[in-house]
Amino acid sequence: MNSFIWIDVHTPEQAVAQLSTDRGGPARLKAGGIDLLDRLKEGLESPGRLINLRRPDGKGGPLSDIGEVKAATLPEGVTRLLPTAEAGAAPVARDCLRLGALATLSQISSHPDVARALPALSAAAHGVATPQIRQVATLGGNLLQRPRCWYYRSHDFNCRKKGGEECFAIDGENEFHAIFDNRKCAAVHPSGTATALVALEAIVEVVGKKGTRYQRASALMLSPSQPGGDVTRENRIEPDEVLTAVYVPVPGPGERNIYQKVKQKQSFDWPLAEVAIAVRMGGPLVASARIVLGAVAPIPWRAKAAEAALLKVGRADAASLRPVGKAATDGATPLAGNKYKVALCQGLVQQAAFSLLSAGGR
Repeated sequence: MNSFIWIDVHTPEQAVAQLSTDRGGPARLKAGGIDLLDRLKEGLESPGRLINLRRPDGKGGPLSDIGEVKAATLPEGVTRLLPTAEAGAAPVARDCLRLGALATLSQISSHPDVARALPALSAAAHGVATPQIRQVATLGGNLLQRPRCWYYRSHDFNCRKKGGEECFAIDGENEFHAIFDNRKCAAVHPSGTATALVALEAIVEVVGKKGTRYQRASALMLSPSQPGGDVTRENRIEPDEVLTAVYVPVPGPGERNIYQKVKQKQSFDWPLAEVAIAVRMGGPLVASARIVLGAVAPIPWRAKAAEAALLKVGRADAASLRPVGKAATDGATPLAGNKYKVALCQGLVQQAAFSLLSAGGR
């Protein structure tokens, strides 16, 4: 690794000020540093400065706190983005859990309020890597980490994500790559917590030179094929902005959520596929649903056909839920080496839906 200047900051505003200047060379934020250290060792980046958000005493204050915020005291920007009862309706005021961006995955997975209200997020955080990494890795870092595609991570391939002209995975070794939206870049989004947070309709807080702004987690993630998409980016965080917190609406009566994943090594590994489902019970069985797939696209992937199929289900049994699983892969374009992901996703969605709807839990 090249040498760099280490700068400790105590507030997001100080971090923004450092990121907004070129004095001392290009800068990168450091929180837990898990992915950043990998990128430095792999030679993907050589910043002149590292801006350290994590205080030496390990205390981050609001940046690492987890707690409930009542609806009446939510920032206006969060309130405007809360879920609506139906299309075109005003947002429904509700309490939220606020998770600081420096909260570790271990904190999130073991926090009683998260486990009670947001089991999907608790399970997603618990399923990341190893216990040692979860003690250090932060929520913000997990959301904003770069893809783990081996072509992107290798010195030998100047792929599109690094500014090149070709995605080598499309016709190369692609067994762990995307089966949706994979024509420009076949790398999958690497964040399990992002999959859960999109299903849970979370809202992120971002601080920049112009102040604080709020954005739905689903809009934060950026695919190359979306309007304004850029194959070299995975999110809409600007270079001089800092992700500071995530607000997650607390589920109301009749609302349930779940997260499940499949990986080669169950002790630790990147997922082959994952799913988060959030539903509101009602109607014949389910009144509304959000089904989000992970590890199958450049962003957490909404399975809208599966959501529509789930609304038609009247019983939580294998036969009734099979069409839901099948619909989850509508529009998939698997590559030569990852066709297995189609059947894997179908079975995973069916299994997760059955567990969520038959358990009677939250």
